[in-house]
Amino acid sequence: MKNINNQNIESNQYIQTLIDNFPFMVWLKDVNSRILVANSAYANMVGVASSHELIGKTDFDFFPPELAQEYVDGDKRAMLSTSPSAVTVPIKNAEGEYYWIESYKSSVVVDGQVVGSLGYARDITEDIQKQNEYKSIVENSSNCIAKFNRNCERIFLNKANSSFYEVDSSSLFGKTPSQHPGGASGKALEKSIREVFQNGKNQHVAFKLTIRNGKHKIMDTVLTPEFNAINEVIAVIAIGQDMTQSYENLDRIHHLAYFDSITQLPNRISLLEVLEQSLKKSHQTDCSFAFLMLDLDGFKAVNDLLGHAEGDLLLYEMARRIERAVRPTDTVARLGGDEFAIVLSDVKDPKNAGLVAKKVLEAIKQPILIRGTELFISASIGIVICPDQSCDVSDIVKYSDIAMYKAKKQGRNNYQFYSADLSQTTIERIDIEHSLRRALQNEEFLLHYQPQVNMKTDKVVGVEALIRWHRNHNEMIPPNRFIGIAEDSGFIIEIGEWIMQTAFKDAVRWNTGRQDPITVAINLSSRQFIHNNLLNAINHLLKKTKCDPAWITLEITESLLLSDSQHITKTLKALDKMGFRISLDDFGTGYSALSYLSKFPVSEIKIDQSFVQGIADNNDHKLIVQAIISMAKSLKKELVAEGVETAEQAKYLQDCDCNVVQGYLFSKPKPFDEIDMQASWKAAV
Repeated sequence: MKNINNQNIESNQYIQTLIDNFPFMVWLKDVNSRILVANSAYANMVGVASSHELIGKTDFDFFPPELAQEYVDGDKRAMLSTSPSAVTVPIKNAEGEYYWIESYKSSVVVDGQVVGSLGYARDITEDIQKQNEYKSIVENSSNCIAKFNRNCERIFLNKANSSFYEVDSSSLFGKTPSQHPGGASGKALEKSIREVFQNGKNQHVAFKLTIRNGKHKIMDTVLTPEFNAINEVIAVIAIGQDMTQSYENLDRIHHLAYFDSITQLPNRISLLEVLEQSLKKSHQTDCSFAFLMLDLDGFKAVNDLLGHAEGDLLLYEMARRIERAVRPTDTVARLGGDEFAIVLSDVKDPKNAGLVAKKVLEAIKQPILIRGTELFISASIGIVICPDQSCDVSDIVKYSDIAMYKAKKQGRNNYQFYSADLSQTTIERIDIEHSLRRALQNEEFLLHYQPQVNMKTDKVVGVEALIRWHRNHNEMIPPNRFIGIAEDSGFIIEIGEWIMQTAFKDAVRWNTGRQDPITVAINLSSRQFIHNNLLNAINHLLKKTKCDPAWITLEITESLLLSDSQHITKTLKALDKMGFRISLDDFGTGYSALSYLSKFPVSEIKIDQSFVQGIADNNDHKLIVQAIISMAKSLKKELVAEGVETAEQAKYLQDCDCNVVQGYLFSKPKPFDEIDMQASWKAAV
């Protein structure tokens, strides 16, 4: 083989200057892989001062043996080939650092003979690192990434595809979406891919599919075009996100927002939407529908007696009975508490609504067995025919409530149609009950306190907490207008807990650091006692507020003691043991009996204001007050007289040795901040 003349090449300074200006390594070797010519980049890489020092050297003079052998073998392959060869190989520089080069080699042919090899190499370390990073990101991405050719066949896919489709990647590679997963979703995806090939624009596609085990999955996919040098779409990249869990969560949230968790029926929000739709339909088709409001009679007593878990079971069973009594096209919803509603579609005759109501009542009153206890429940139903009687959703609900209340007044277990001539009292009662539902949430309640004064010491010894309702924060509703309704509806339980919590907090504010504590009297309703959770609620509030039970007087009525219930007796004794004072309110107005005072842990008696206010002009009232005071003294019970409005009443009570009084003579009920604990009360007497 001919050798290249070194002298001729070296003398060619133009060639040397040319290759020295290349930013990458360039060399020319003979058939034995000895360097004949190389540029400065090559010299810098191997750590020599000048490219002249490279002449006559081989790769074994600069690189580790294994790398040098790989390079020499590459020279030989290049000299045997008629076309250039390209390889990506590692290289080690003079500082001992390894990096990647992309090397191109070809044979040098002179007069038909191979006389050596020519090569150049560029540093592609950064490119390879980026490729590896990109590959790692793509392969380890939780998103499904795939590449489609013009035939919509997958020519690349990452591991997430196999996980999503729950098949081996071989089942997907080379397949079109219509082939796998197939079906309507696969065809729709394939159609979108073809559209991207045609218009070169991104597309957003969400599709649902059923995989082979019957599981439903949802993928949210962005299709992006890949262009060549002349701006033609050569491939489509699909990046998909598994949205199955997200959509399931949305469904769950929707269900929680629109369905009742206990009965699985549509809730109030859902019902109102159905009502709106029914009204629209009635306008379009000139068809009537009926709205039925249903309230379970006596449910609250069952709930209080058996507990909430059993009450929930009862509600669930009632829901199923109501559903079975109506058509599939009708809507049954639970509004909350023990209230249900029914929307009867396409009611041609109002009598038909009455027949359905009768069928529902019959289904509900059948005996029901809950955890071994046989229960009998009835219902009251109010019916509104729409749009005849109203085209407004809120009015429809309001009118049905009024009609339902009329059914309750008629003895329960019946239905009544709404009519415009229902009494204003009924309407006002319904209005108050509706407002009570949101009063607590809207923070419309507040407590006023009326001082209890010891006339002997001229000091405030206690206060009575009295609730006030600032409806919608613009109208004061007196207690006598809403307490009875709160009792009947069961709202008194929540209101009572709010009263206790607020009064406990205020007792702490008054008594922290005080030597002679101020007692705060709180009225408890009979329903709170029947409620099984009263003790738990009180214990929770004591811990929450850090209130001392000795600062609290719990006022009960004589009617509560008449039931002679073991549960009530046990509860009163537990409260007494905790340190609360028990006061018997409105004493003398009920069925007063000495046995109550000895049987129950009552430590205080309150003389009702009706007797106190009659002292001046009613001798019988004077005698009754004297008798009550005498009896209390003999039984060693403390006394408080309420409703004291005149100095004459106060003096009479003091003369009878009843020194603790409250009433407008001393102070009307006031907010916490307006109570003056240091004021003198002698001037009033």
